Amino acid sequence: MMYDWVTDKSYVLNYTAPAFLLALAIIVLALLGTRFFCSWLCPFGALNDFISLAGRRILGKNYELPLEIDARLRYIKYFILFFILVSKIFVGSCILTGFDPWVAFANLPGLPGTFKEIPFAFLVLLLVIAGAFLIKRFFCRYLCPLGALQGILVGTGLVQLKRSGTITNCHNCPSCSLNCPVNIKLGDREFIDSPECIHCLRCVGGSCPMGINPFELTFANKSLKTYPYVLGTFTIFWGIYIGIGFNGVLGATDTAGVGIMPRKTYNDGIYYGTGFGFSPGLKVKVEIDDGRINKIDVVEHSETSGYYEEAFIKIPDGIIKSQSIEVDAVSGATYTSNGLVEAVEDALEKAKT
Repeated sequence: MMYDWVTDKSYVLNYTAPAFLLALAIIVLALLGTRFFCSWLCPFGALNDFISLAGRRILGKNYELPLEIDARLRYIKYFILFFILVSKIFVGSCILTGFDPWVAFANLPGLPGTFKEIPFAFLVLLLVIAGAFLIKRFFCRYLCPLGALQGILVGTGLVQLKRSGTITNCHNCPSCSLNCPVNIKLGDREFIDSPECIHCLRCVGGSCPMGINPFELTFANKSLKTYPYVLGTFTIFWGIYIGIGFNGVLGATDTAGVGIMPRKTYNDGIYYGTGFGFSPGLKVKVEIDDGRINKIDVVEHSETSGYYEEAFIKIPDGIIKSQSIEVDAVSGATYTSNGLVEAVEDALEKAKT
């Protein structure tokens, strides 16, 4: 999405602005050196935590893989991130969309109907739930491409966790390592500079059985209190996600086609059409100017979240550019694409001279 926005001047942010702003907020925080989103805001991370808690209550503990195997498996998420970027650049869409457990998680309220549209995504979600039942933050550690991206960006090191005292103060207590949701072995580290750290702050006082603060927050090597850090990061995140969105800084870019369809094929005006996508009730508004398709807006729909966004951008844009409804369906959103074309065709039938 961000790649399209940067490289394609005709890209429209009408329907994807919230997702765009979310990505922007996460990237800004990561560049500041913190994976705050992973620990404090990510709903999928919260799901992993609750499932792990259930596993610990039922089985008596969560399990850990041998350190060497654990370290190797953590590279999987970086390969997934690389594959997503390469497929987007060279293919134009993410091939893994149909396997995305995030999408399945977002569409749980639509079961059982949504299972027919994204069966493999739900199967991967079941795998993630099973993994989280046994291993803390299973998805975050091994599979999350967003976590991989943040792990790369936090290399700026502006926010760090620094040991506040000497290692002898801890008396070799393993509490911090055992409580770490991503299983970072703190040992005698002076700094926690691992890209796997999600800044949950469990090692920063409060839960220490020795009654000390093993680590403290620093920003640009200056001590930072917990509350200002949490308040500041929340402010930055919501300031970008909500503040910029409400102020309309990103705006929506209108698109207009320059196809070869003869003028006066249609009567000028605004026409409405309906179609059947993944769900019924997909309604569009088509604007005809000087006999040509000038603008297409979706005014009503009940499509599957996580899939319709790309179709709502590419299908209207393709129709306007080609001045034809003969456009390719968006991979992973075939039903929505076909329903959108059907709705536009219905509107154009009413506009014919």
